[in-house]
Amino acid sequence: GKLIKDTGLEGDAYNKPPKRQISLISAELIREQAECPRTGSEPEFIVNPGSFKETLTTEGIDLSKINIGDLFKIGNSVKIQISEKGMTCWEFCPWNKPEGECPLPKHFLFAQVIESGTVKSGDSISKYLI
Repeated sequence: GKLIKDTGLEGDAYNKPPKRQISLISAELIREQAECPRTGSEPEFIVNPGSFKETLTTEGIDLSKINIGDLFKIGNSVKIQISEKGMTCWEFCPWNKPEGECPLPKHFLFAQVIESGTVKSGDSISKYLI
């Protein structure tokens, strides 16, 4: 898809400029959430890429170690800057309780697009310095 500077993913209904233009979650966290234990009183749901309305799904990157302000290059031309960390889980998720430890506040990122371009599945994501 096309990521547009100061906007986000072209046609995305979930982007919220200026700070929440795109969102990132790791494939590892999606798999972990898919295995989240549920009690019989909670609705069943299937977790897969897209369930959290994320723009990009990463693989092999520990998103909890990324800081607000960090800059990344995606593929050949897109550049983003991390603008926010964290999101809350669904109300009925067992981790979304005082005794639970939901990973989404540390492992879900929002970013601003600072250089437009097209991204595709399999593109590399690398940290860079100005």
